[in-house]
Amino acid sequence: MALLRILPLAALLLTAAAPVPEDWEIPRSNIYQLAYPVEWNGKTIMLGARLQLPAAVNGKMPAVIMMHGTGGIRYSGVYYAAALNAAGIATLEVDQWGGRGLSAEPASRPKNLGDNLSDIGGAYRLLAARPDIDAARIGLMGSSMGAGETMFMMTRRNSDAMLGPGIHFKAAAALYPICWRFNHVPDADFTDLVDAPIRIMVGDADDYDGGGDACKQLMTELAPADASHVSVRVFPGATHIFDSFTEPYEFYDPRSNRRKGGTVHVRPDPEARRQARDDLVAFFTAALVSK
Repeated sequence: MALLRILPLAALLLTAAAPVPEDWEIPRSNIYQLAYPVEWNGKTIMLGARLQLPAAVNGKMPAVIMMHGTGGIRYSGVYYAAALNAAGIATLEVDQWGGRGLSAEPASRPKNLGDNLSDIGGAYRLLAARPDIDAARIGLMGSSMGAGETMFMMTRRNSDAMLGPGIHFKAAAALYPICWRFNHVPDADFTDLVDAPIRIMVGDADDYDGGGDACKQLMTELAPADASHVSVRVFPGATHIFDSFTEPYEFYDPRSNRRKGGTVHVRPDPEARRQARDDLVAFFTAALVSK
């Protein structure tokens, strides 16, 4: 259900949000604010989402659903969306907190990783029903908490439950997920993956829960058939949320340090951010556009 159509030029949104990096080309895009229903705590709520359609693309186009981290919608989402739009890929960035009336803090996260996967299922159905989106070419990406949701959705069990039997995303990218959690805690089975590429990007100085080392370790623990779908890129010196546009900061998270709690350090890394953006564009172009 579309609630409101807003600014037809991405440039207006982007310049209002923050200064534009010198290497950032802003594509002409049609931007819509949409909402869709999900069930939560026994009631139906409406989640908001920003749909950006590349103005230069005619006919059905591929799309990527974007899931934010615990901190909610951040400027990096606009940064990645603009780059994907320039490559001819539509984007739908979902706000998981606004419709729930929750703040962007650790206490807002669901108890179990799969509790809010219906947010992704609803976003998929919203896109698949649109005449300008190719339902056979929809990808998924997420950051931190959203990265965990993204990886979890790429198991056959969750994909079948949320999208329908035999339906799955054509590609998925996870930015700085908490890799240690997978297959180590009860709510995070990462096995029997769908037949689609999964790209993990993480920093080797990520001190949330092992960062790059934990993601490389996860690869060694996967069954060969599952590992064949997954690739990992580790950025030297990059921390958790390395793609932030803020000043360096730190925060306490009760689920970090293997659920013992601890301080997580964030140091924005413009070069890692640029490389991650270029990697995402190449990855989703190969999976959704070039085929």
